[in-house]
Amino acid sequence: MQGVRDKWNRRYREREPQPPAVPEFLPELAGRLRPGRVLDVGAGDGAASLWLAEQGFDVTAVDIAEAGLERLERFAGERQLQIRTACLDLGSDNGIGALGTFDSVLVCRYKPDARLWPQLAAVLVPGGTLALVTFNLEHHRRTGFSERFCLAPGELLAVEPRLEVVEYGSLECDGACLDRYLFRNKG
Repeated sequence: MQGVRDKWNRRYREREPQPPAVPEFLPELAGRLRPGRVLDVGAGDGAASLWLAEQGFDVTAVDIAEAGLERLERFAGERQLQIRTACLDLGSDNGIGALGTFDSVLVCRYKPDARLWPQLAAVLVPGGTLALVTFNLEHHRRTGFSERFCLAPGELLAVEPRLEVVEYGSLECDGACLDRYLFRNKG
């Protein structure tokens, strides 16, 4: 995964020095998260983490790219926000379990592979919420974005036995075609 890490580090180092924009869908989605500790998976340079911390969530941000997390830490410091960060390869079989448990897990614009789902369920407290918003196949058709990073219709409806689907739908925002899932940990 070093090639993936290098690619994302390069992208974050080439970005302008201003903070990332808040995803258009996040304010409404945040109202569906359980208050308390939130794990932002694939957090990048903090588009969601920064906003969630400003709303009073206790945020831990995880990403493969050190450069993205360094940007996030800088932006958090400028706003006097406390956000924990962890640089992890989410494609590996270990990692997020060492971070503790969370009331909510947020996954934005990232498609977890099959190995990550049991880990996500394990760190989510019983009754906790997992929210995922990421690209779907319509986004691939319209933009040519890589199909392997896009969800097929209903692809995650039975992804992990401990997670119950509370809501599923599609939306268009920020110039992207996305699927949105809300799960509850049945534990």
